[in-house]
Amino acid sequence: MNDLVLNAMRLAEYAHRTHYKDPVGQFRKAPDGEDRPAYFLHLSEVAWMLNEAGCADETIAAGYLHDVIEDCEGWDKERLANEIGSDAVVDLVDWVTEPGKDQMNNAGREAPWEERNRAYIQRLADAPDAALAISCADKTSNLRDMVRLTDKGHTLDAFLSRGHAQQLKKFTELDALFAGRVPETLLRRYREAFGRFQAIEAA
Repeated sequence: MNDLVLNAMRLAEYAHRTHYKDPVGQFRKAPDGEDRPAYFLHLSEVAWMLNEAGCADETIAAGYLHDVIEDCEGWDKERLANEIGSDAVVDLVDWVTEPGKDQMNNAGREAPWEERNRAYIQRLADAPDAALAISCADKTSNLRDMVRLTDKGHTLDAFLSRGHAQQLKKFTELDALFAGRVPETLLRRYREAFGRFQAIEAA
């Protein structure tokens, strides 16, 4: 592991601990009473899967940083580029940053989930394969977390704003994008987690 990846790991931990909207830092979503680990665990899982799949160091570094612009206040492409020193990493982070999450719609509210999700998938269709690999690892981590919680008896609506059918549609569309464009190791992990998610009965 080279300095770029190590620096990205450290920067991601710092950004999500100190610049999230909650002053105590960012944690994974979970129903009341369940453990909510630091969000850095998710970032580490994404980077680990990218490393396992043999991805380039720039891709692994971007895996650590993939949510910084989207979730951390005060961070944009320029600041991230200054801190990490790699335009290639920042470009990959930009590709997987959800469009419009921090923007308001005409009614003065954040764009609805459906609109943001549609824009994200349309954007990924034109993305480089390395960005798709990051997205695949990210969504695999999310799927695994959802399955873990439902295996413990929780319903999806206990920790998600959208139900099984809407989530299933999203992950099905992503599966079509990932096929043939991400490393086989990543696709296999994604489909294993997706298959378990498909088996969850709609809440």
